[in-house]
Amino acid sequence: MNFSFVDPWHRFLPRDGGHVIALCGSGGKTSLMTALAAWYVEEGIPLILSTTTRTEPLAEIPVADVGDPDGLIRCGDAPVFFLRSGQGEQDKWMGIPPRDVDRLGDDYPERLVLVETDGAGKRPLKLYRENEPVWPARTSLALVVMGLDALEEKAEDVVFRLGRPDCTPQTELQAETRLTWDHYVELLAGPGGYLDQVPAGVPLVLVLAGMNDLADSIGLFDFMGKVMADPRVPLVLFCETSGEKPSFRTVCRLDEKFGEGVGIPEDGSEPPA
Repeated sequence: MNFSFVDPWHRFLPRDGGHVIALCGSGGKTSLMTALAAWYVEEGIPLILSTTTRTEPLAEIPVADVGDPDGLIRCGDAPVFFLRSGQGEQDKWMGIPPRDVDRLGDDYPERLVLVETDGAGKRPLKLYRENEPVWPARTSLALVVMGLDALEEKAEDVVFRLGRPDCTPQTELQAETRLTWDHYVELLAGPGGYLDQVPAGVPLVLVLAGMNDLADSIGLFDFMGKVMADPRVPLVLFCETSGEKPSFRTVCRLDEKFGEGVGIPEDGSEPPA
């Protein structure tokens, strides 16, 4: 298998203020954002969380509303806070326009930004409709999330927007179809799939969420061999956020000629190229 584990797992993450890390996909974006925020705080790196669409409320994270100077002042000394435009239906936190996310690097140059760019109806997998995700122009790194708990489940139960003719990829999945690794490859790398949603030129890391309940390690290795042959996927982050403390492991594709990791910066100050 032509990949290797990265030590430490976070070598690919940017650490400088002004960077925008954007999350898209399904099956664990909000939990991942919260876990990454906790890690950054432990590292002493201040940050802002937000969304360009809407998201679930985040426990124990200070919140500021756009246009509320008192709230912004109150959160100014917090190591991390969530910036939103208000609270919508079903208690969702409403997002801010991508242009406002782009301005955060100027308004808060010392802070790194984590932002969600789409939703998945709490399903592990999804199909994409036009005009999503909603990406900030200053996105430094895209984290493309897929939840592994859809494996062997019926498609109707685990795939958001299944059967919608206006969504991509145009899959042959039927309501009663049991999800396999091949379906994951199709949804990820097929025309109109997850990878096609990332803007050209933006480096990405595939995130596989929900590792604790995964029993099919042989299938996982076969899947990894297929997706890491795609030049768009130099790095894969395995994560589990359901326990008391999140766990992460990162693998990188090896350069065939030199056997060196692709996309791993030496000092961790910049995202993968």
